[in-house]
Formats: sequence, structure tokens, C-alpha cells
Amino acid sequence: MPFGSSGSRRLAALLLLLGPCWLGVSPGSRRSSILRRAAPQEVTDASWEPPEKVYSNAIRALPGSATAFRKVLPLGKAVLRRKAKLVKPERISKKKAQNVAEELVWVMRGPNLPGRDFKGGFLTAPHLGTPSRLVVLEDPPKAVEKLSAEERALQGREAPFSCKVIFNPRLRAASNATSAFWERDPSIPGYRALVERPAKVQVRGLDPKGQEVNYVASGWESRLVQQAVDVLDGMMFADRCVMRSLCHLDARNDPLPDDCPALGIGTSRAPLTADQLAAAETGGSKGMLGFLPSFIAPSVLLAGSLLLRLKAAEVTDFSAAEVQAAAKELRDALASGEHPLGLAAPQFGKRLRIVAFGESQESIDKLTTRAQISEEHKVFKPSILVNPVVKPKPGSADAFFFERSASVPGYEAVVGRALEVEVKALDEEGRQVSFEARGWQARQLQHVADLLDGVLYVDRMERRSFRRDNMEEDLPEAVPYGVKAAKAKARPEEGAVRCWWSLQSSTRK
Repeated sequence: MPFGSSGSRRLAALLLLLGPCWLGVSPGSRRSSILRRAAPQEVTDASWEPPEKVYSNAIRALPGSATAFRKVLPLGKAVLRRKAKLVKPERISKKKAQNVAEELVWVMRGPNLPGRDFKGGFLTAPHLGTPSRLVVLEDPPKAVEKLSAEERALQGREAPFSCKVIFNPRLRAASNATSAFWERDPSIPGYRALVERPAKVQVRGLDPKGQEVNYVASGWESRLVQQAVDVLDGMMFADRCVMRSLCHLDARNDPLPDDCPALGIGTSRAPLTADQLAAAETGGSKGMLGFLPSFIAPSVLLAGSLLLRLKAAEVTDFSAAEVQAAAKELRDALASGEHPLGLAAPQFGKRLRIVAFGESQESIDKLTTRAQISEEHKVFKPSILVNPVVKPKPGSADAFFFERSASVPGYEAVVGRALEVEVKALDEEGRQVSFEARGWQARQLQHVADLLDGVLYVDRMERRSFRRDNMEEDLPEAVPYGVKAAKAKARPEEGAVRCWWSLQSSTRK
């Protein structure tokens, strides 16, 4: 075929088109690709400040605005208990991802009001309902300046750090040292607890520009970023904390129980003194209405009050005025119908082994038919027991249902307890009584007997079930619910208290 013919020209065009497929990428293209891979990528520490949008942010800050900033979700929402999804690197620079990052920063800092300074903290995308792996954290200079030198050293806040935004964060411990300190979370307002974490971690991820993040965080920044990444994995500080340190903020001035770790790095805490133990019976907090006389508004001590963590003393003198007054106060409080799981004398500041329990038809009628049947509610008159001993009946099944307590207001959790129990106690006049109980009555008795030994229901709860009360969300996976066979779950001995280090190891993965 002559070269100048139309057929040869078509063949030459075809060869030019298919040549790269046969021969591979041209040497020039291959060389430029190698150079791009060899060029070092810029590494940052994730510092980032959202662009100033005074007008739009002012509009979004107005209540009722159609584009208002989202509110932090309460604990119990499903998105907070699920593992967040990775953000594709090519989407980080998109407007949607940038808007979420900006919103997180503004919500974390809160309203810019006169006399209000942002005290630092963290926030994650799941906190606002977005299931993406994105965190923001900051510790501004004003927050650090207000701390004393001792407080800075204890918290590891020697220097402030600017706002940091990290997509797809990954952490690795960079030190064997650990530090224990108080943690809070915007989804669990009003409470704090001690959590022990590595003092230093290596942080890797991507910043809002898509650049690689790689640095070592220490002290307070290390704690915040670890807490934030936990939320991305569906865990809250309440899942890792020393549960006996769980404290309502109104009771934060009481000393910690002896079996809690010391604050800071590698320090030891002195045991409680006799004066502190004596003060526990007059200390604690009953919240904002605690100043009212008990006959007006009976209120109980809040979690964090030391008396709730001490073992109550046995009653020997039944005619003592203190014993009579405690029994009357318990009976009056139970009659209010606001304590479905009974009450114990320590909740009212009396270190005595006295409990009150009972259930009325009126309180049962408020429950759903399903709850009445599954939890086995039945009417039994209000009763006072002194020095009770409550033990699971041999061969009893385990029942997993929600419990609440006036000492931990606003929250509930699933607790596994024996379906049937055997009870030995004394009545108000010192006469011996013994009986068996089942269903909700058995749950009440175990709940109040725990309080006499310094154990709250949160010490026995299924941690991932802890949530705001009256929520209609489904429980997280693997949380048992209902009546189970006796060997379905190993339940700690009634009255026993696990040490803080066993709680830590049981929650770490």
C-alpha cells in the first residue's frame, strides 16, 4: 500500500492513538510523576482560623434563624454512639466540608457576649449530628492566664495553643507516662469525671487545606485531642472514666474517695483525713434548691458528694432521734412519687443503713403496658428497712433495664441485676424480717442496698447505655436489655466495688 494512500494515513493515525497504550507513559510524563512523588509534602500542626464572616455569623447566631448554628446533641443520640466516617481527601477543600469546620469552631467558642471569655475546649462533627471524622480544639491565652502556676502544672497547660482543625485524625501514644484529670463533654452538661490518658500522643491527619498534619501533642492538648477522637469512635469520657469519681458540678468541692487516682502525672494522693470524713456528713451538695428546708422540697445529695461514696454505719439504737428523723424523711420523700427506685439515708446526709422502697398503683399507671409487664411492676406499700442484707437468689436470671437516681439527675442507664433476691433486715422497731422479692421490687432493693455501701447505679451500668433520660433512641449494639439467662453476663457481687484500675482496663480496647 503506497504510503500516501488514504489507508496508510488512517493506520498512522491509529498508531499515534494507540501508541501510549503499547509503549506506556512517555519518559517525560514518567519523570515528572517521579519528581512529584519525591517532593516533600508540607506538614502542619493543624492550626487554622475560620474566615471572618461578621454579617453571616451574626445572622446565624440569632435564635430562630433559618441558617442558625446547630446545637450540640445530648448523650443518647445514635450518631454519638457510632463510628464516624472518613472524609475523602478530595472533599476536604470543598465548600461543604469547610462550612462544617467553620460551624464547629463557632459553636465550640460559643456566643461572643460582653464579659464572657471562651475557656477552651473541643468539639467534633458528631456533636452536631454530622457523622464525619472531624475535630476542632483550642486553648486560648485568656483561659491559661487565669490559672495559677500550680493549676497549670497539674493540668499540663503550661502554654496556650491556637485553634486546630483536623480531618481524619489518628493517634498513637508518644510516651509511657499517663496523667489523670477531670474531663467534661458538651453532650453531658453538668458532670465531670477523672480519666487517665497518655501524657503525650502523636497526631496525624489532614488540615482544612488538605495538607498533612503530623506533630506531638502533650499536656492539655493531648487530653483534648484524645477525648475528641474517642467521640469519633462512639465513646464518651463516661466510658473510660473512673466511675467513682463521676461528679455533678454542684458537688465538685467535696474530696474524692480513697480509691480514686491522684490528679496529674505520676503523683500519689494522701488518704482521707478524719476531719474530711467528719465533714462529709455535713458537706456535699443538693443543687440549687438545697438551701430549702426538707419539709418544703426534700432534695438528695448529688453525685460527687463524699458521703455517697462511704459505707454507711449499722443502726444499733432504734430509739435515737437521728434514726427516727431519717426514717421519717425517707418516708416523706418516697411518698412524693419522684423516686421510682427507692431511697437511702446517705442520700439525705445521714450515714445510716436505712432504706425506703415501695410502689403505688398511681406510679405504675404512668408506665407503658410493655414496661409494666417486662419489668414486673406490682403494688407494694412503702416500707422502711434497717441494716438490710440483699443477696441474689441462687439460680436467678439477670434482668437488664433502665435505672435512674435523684443523685444523678437528668440521666439513665441500663443496669443488670438479679431478677430474684433474698432479703434479711430489721424493721423500724428492730424486729427481724426476711422475704423474697422479684422483678421491680427486687431491683429497688438492690439499688438502695448499693447506696448503703457507697455504690451508685452508674458503677454497675452498661456504660454505652448511659444517656439523657426520656430519650426514644435505640440502644447501641451489644447493650443487653430484658431478662437474660443467669450465665449471660458475669455480675459483680452485690455490695462489692471494683477498683478504679480494673474499671480502666475493662473499658480500654
